[in-house]
Amino acid sequence: MALRLVSIFFITSVLLFGYTDSDIDGVDDTIDLCPDTPFDELVDKNGCSLNRFFPGRLTLQIGSDTSFNQIDDTVSNLNIYLNYTIGKWNFSLSDSNYYVTNLANNVSENNLYLTTGYTFHVERLRTQFSVGTKFDLSDWDDSSQERNNDLYTSLNVEYFFGRRHTLFLYYSYTISGDSDAVDYENFHSLSVGYGYSATDKWYTALSYNYAQNYYPDTDDYRALSWYNTYRFNESFYATLNYAHTFDDVSYTHIVSFSIGVYFD
Repeated sequence: MALRLVSIFFITSVLLFGYTDSDIDGVDDTIDLCPDTPFDELVDKNGCSLNRFFPGRLTLQIGSDTSFNQIDDTVSNLNIYLNYTIGKWNFSLSDSNYYVTNLANNVSENNLYLTTGYTFHVERLRTQFSVGTKFDLSDWDDSSQERNNDLYTSLNVEYFFGRRHTLFLYYSYTISGDSDAVDYENFHSLSVGYGYSATDKWYTALSYNYAQNYYPDTDDYRALSWYNTYRFNESFYATLNYAHTFDDVSYTHIVSFSIGVYFD
């Protein structure tokens, strides 16, 4: 009898401690495709609100960056970013490779980036691991300049302390695709900084950004960046970023602005 009671207690404990429901919607986190559902909303078997058109969140962001200094002509580029997040997975498609601080914009090539990421969230620490590829869509006059695809992986770590403070570190490593004319260098990129939620709608961050140049014997990208995002409501937001560079090959000033919308 005692052995049976111990067995029942052990099994019950395993079931209780193995079940986690962070947003208290009645669906275990391991199968919850919408882990941040508001407490007062009814959900389906996947943990997603019955008012949603589809599980997860779709984000569309459109903007431009302008690069300038006192010597060269000003250059502007159109940036388009599309992201779909479902549960802990996210998938993005964009024409520029940047995470939060518009790291390493390249104004001379036409590229398309396809990225897949997975997010781990433990108490105050959030970590996202991503892999992706870059397609070179540049219209080269010389076919020998056409490049193979880049392959890259990245790690983004955010530590939240207090109600409004964030420390973040972003690192990526890229295996460069070569062309018939140039053997490009593999390179890594780094961004480290501090973020602050000034209000419930305004988030601002300062960071140091570094990107190794994939052209041999060329100075690396180094910059200080001031990033801002403002959320008008649950669906619309805007971002503004300024970067001041310290290398010999980049434009001294880079200003980026974008408008984004969420679809749930």
